[in-house]
Amino acid sequence: MSNIKILKGLLCTIIVIPIIVMVLWYIWIMYEASKLDKYSFTEDMKKDLMSVLDISESTSFDPIVIQFNDVAGPEYYSNYELKFEISKEDFEKNKLSYSENEGYDSLTDSSMHEEKDSNTYICYIKCTRHVNEEKYIIFEKIYRKQRNIPVETNNKEQFAEKTNVVEEENNNAPEISDGWWQSFDLAVDNLDTKYFVTDFENYKSGEKSKNLTNEQIIEIAQIGFEESAKRIAGEGAFNKETEKIELKEIIPNNYFTRKYRESDDIYQELKMEAYVVTRENEIGCGIEIYIDPTTALIVGGSAYGD
Repeated sequence: MSNIKILKGLLCTIIVIPIIVMVLWYIWIMYEASKLDKYSFTEDMKKDLMSVLDISESTSFDPIVIQFNDVAGPEYYSNYELKFEISKEDFEKNKLSYSENEGYDSLTDSSMHEEKDSNTYICYIKCTRHVNEEKYIIFEKIYRKQRNIPVETNNKEQFAEKTNVVEEENNNAPEISDGWWQSFDLAVDNLDTKYFVTDFENYKSGEKSKNLTNEQIIEIAQIGFEESAKRIAGEGAFNKETEKIELKEIIPNNYFTRKYRESDDIYQELKMEAYVVTRENEIGCGIEIYIDPTTALIVGGSAYGD
């Protein structure tokens, strides 16, 4: 009799557990789907985006999300960033010239594409108001409409006036501390060479790895995260619970050494395997710090986000 009870118990378990698993799986699928549908794009929104992005014809254009990045510094550095998918065929047909991810600018207007699969690219477009007013307004309008945020009146004249004042101050600044941009440049000049490479022209990796421990890597990366959050980008910089360390191939860049009026640079000739330490915030925006294993110095980084 006891054996029959045991068999019945096992049978119930065999039947019930798959049902529970299926229910949980369904809940998870619905949850993920709700996240994707949270900020949907209407056909009119898609048309506006295609127009401002100079995509004249595409059946594969599929916007995923628009994100607002409130960057530390002058107001005009804050930007909107669009992430979308497009087929490689349509990408070429519309003559889109977005850079590879190594040159993506974390502060100002920039564009990037990366391969999703053999037929599709994922693209990222970031725009600031002072560089492209038309694109910024379209992105802002869609962002606000999706989130039911009241659309502000067009303050183009106010913005232009504010920007002119900032630039006039920059031109007439008698001392280096009179403008944020000059403080920014001063911070670059004062980067601690104990942690950061500041002279890439004369930089050489060592011949062998220093065999850094995870604790040492994290200690060095922490300096980079703090510097990024202070004057460049801070998405997830202090979310240590999301921290990830990988050894992979990177191209050193001037993420930390780029001055206000300088463009982004990558140093192709220094391509190397480096420790890449990543932290993210709750919506998948993150920062990467690159550390040369042979010198234990920070050789660049990047900021990314949806």
